[in-house]
Amino acid sequence: MRTEHTNVSDHTAALIEIWCEVLEEADLDETSDLFENGATSLDVLKIVARVYDVLGVDLRPREVFTHASPQSLLAYIETSHA
Repeated sequence: MRTEHTNVSDHTAALIEIWCEVLEEADLDETSDLFENGATSLDVLKIVARVYDVLGVDLRPREVFTHASPQSLLAYIETSHA
């Protein structure tokens, strides 16, 4: 499931793609909240693994729970994992 996300950075687009894959939703964007879109704790673990695979960033599940949109998570990654 590949979707074009215009006007966002490559890392933001990668996170949106991860959200879409894990949640099996095609119409998500950088502000889409995991839990408003039906994510479970198992989905959070899948996202942690995919973020590591795609971006090489080692996150803890609580960081994804706290930063539940691609935009919020990327801002956190850029400040905390730089």
